[in-house]
Amino acid sequence: MDRLRTFGIVAHIDAGKTTLTERILYDSGAQSWVGSVDEGTSAMDWMPLERSRGISITAAATRVTWNGKMLQVVDTPGHVDFVAEVERCLHVLDGVVVIVDGVRSVQSQTETVWRQAEARALPALVFVNKLDRVGADFPAVLADLAERFECSPAAVVVPLLDRDGAFAGLGHAVTGAVQWFEGEPEPELLPELRRQLVVANDRLVEIAADLDEDVMALVVAGEAVPREQLVAVLRRGAVTRQFVPVLAGAALWNRGVDWLLDAVVDLLPSPSDVEPRGIWSVERAGDPGAPACGLVFKVQHDTETWNFVRLVRGRLVPGEACVCVRTGAELTIPELWLMHGDRHRAAALVGPGEIVVVPGDLGLRTGDTVAAVGNALALPVPRFPTPVLSVAFEPEHGDHGPELLAALRDLAGDDPTLRVDLRHGEVAVRGMGELNLEIVAEVVRSRVDFAFELGRPRVARRETVSKSGAAALEARALVLGEQRGVRCEVRIGPRADGVAVGEDGYPPSLAESQVDGPVAEYALAALRARIASGLQVGPLVGVTIELVAAGVEGGGAAAGVEAYEALAAEAADRALAAAAEQAGHVELEPWVQFEVTCPEEGGAAVLADLGSRGADVSSVVSGRLGARVVGRAPLAAMLGYVTRLRSITKGRGQAWLRPAGFARVTESGGVG
Repeated sequence: MDRLRTFGIVAHIDAGKTTLTERILYDSGAQSWVGSVDEGTSAMDWMPLERSRGISITAAATRVTWNGKMLQVVDTPGHVDFVAEVERCLHVLDGVVVIVDGVRSVQSQTETVWRQAEARALPALVFVNKLDRVGADFPAVLADLAERFECSPAAVVVPLLDRDGAFAGLGHAVTGAVQWFEGEPEPELLPELRRQLVVANDRLVEIAADLDEDVMALVVAGEAVPREQLVAVLRRGAVTRQFVPVLAGAALWNRGVDWLLDAVVDLLPSPSDVEPRGIWSVERAGDPGAPACGLVFKVQHDTETWNFVRLVRGRLVPGEACVCVRTGAELTIPELWLMHGDRHRAAALVGPGEIVVVPGDLGLRTGDTVAAVGNALALPVPRFPTPVLSVAFEPEHGDHGPELLAALRDLAGDDPTLRVDLRHGEVAVRGMGELNLEIVAEVVRSRVDFAFELGRPRVARRETVSKSGAAALEARALVLGEQRGVRCEVRIGPRADGVAVGEDGYPPSLAESQVDGPVAEYALAALRARIASGLQVGPLVGVTIELVAAGVEGGGAAAGVEAYEALAAEAADRALAAAAEQAGHVELEPWVQFEVTCPEEGGAAVLADLGSRGADVSSVVSGRLGARVVGRAPLAAMLGYVTRLRSITKGRGQAWLRPAGFARVTESGGVG
């Protein structure tokens, strides 16, 4: 446990995550070549689609050794459409390495992954990458981190410049060591290089003194702080997120990767250091002698099924019997695999904290807990955002519909944010964005031997209410000459806990009150189904629903309770619809936060185009990279925006979108 470091590499798209991972594999001796994203030879981007598009689509895991420690590394996607892949990995990680582009600094998806890590109190290291590029500005990145994330960043590794201002070396603020890439620094530079290292070291000592009384005493006495003591205190501060260590480098040229690995070993936590939260909050977490218990945080189907598990306590061996806590079904562990991208090697035993793949179609899904037989214990499960975009998949021949549906449902089992519905013979797929749905279509085409087309993307709306309402309605029927009836009373209103109307991820609460016998179970089942499907356009969110009463009306007492199932469902459905109408039924549509960069001369055209889409622009800033426009807009208005942006900026504009909750749909298209 103390030798283990389990961390994810997270960042905005194209910040260099996979490039860094490949250098880690090479430097640690895990592979004898350096994979390239551009050439399609990277070990972590192993899917054909990843290699053809040059982006990470699925998270990939591997393990390496460094300075006597075992590092479990997870390379995550950077595109916002694959947020679920990042979310489920962060749920089982102990820390993160956040990569920031030294030229572009903190970007929109950097903020997203930072907030995801912050919500789990994950310790973070920041690696400022691409400092070899023109326009890189390490001090500006430090200032940006402090301002945007309200954290206390401190440089552990600083960039050193030659007399022409080019990135020529690195200095370590703790050890005082220097890496000069070619030859030796010019003698006239030495005083300035020493000054930079002294300033950086003083900053770390200042942080350590704030954290530890013994270090403070040494500083007050004017004595030097021993290196081992300084590192131990800094480790404590990093693990508790009291400061954020920042390291400089250029992954493409393998600059600073070795010192980053040193920092992972020295400053990121082992499972023993992690606070009892999340999956580590269960009884006897980390105890190898406890009954086995692990979380299935990812399931992946291809030619075979891979079930990714992080073991929280106990040990697993092949051939051992376990139970899926969700279903109660017993299963036998056929094999245990330690992964390296898409390759694996068998393991005879794994212990607490280790990430392992259990191969085979075992009926598991993301969020399942596998536990020793007779010791069922459910671990906390990750929460995923709901999909915001829908598209119809239409086979050229109707006979292929069932096969298409089956292929899509296989993918939905892999991606918790993907929803597949069959409505009136049409296969509708909901996902997190246009790229997400494009990738789904390409994967399905590789698995089926018939053609299909995609319809136009449509936003997935939600529904809520603006006030409270109640209704009592009945459903009656004449069955075999016998009059039967069920009456239901339903109340609905906004959530009472202050959650904003339409905020994503807050399903309604459903309660029952004065119910009359078991017929209420049928009414409750009908209400749950209606909540999921919605009243008119989509699922209900941000509301509280109460089944006040449900009972048999009039005669028919001789009939069994089952005879009233359909009537109970109809009465509950009608009562909910009437109560919602009384409570002020409101439609919600998804909005996105956007960040657009473009040359300054194209800023006016970009602003005019955003205005035509009903966007709410919050800031426009001009800087060394041109104009940067930030704001919010309805997702429906931003479909296809990237193509339009490239057109009006002659290919020089870039845009990043991320979900920003839901807002009321108004006739004018603005926020209600």
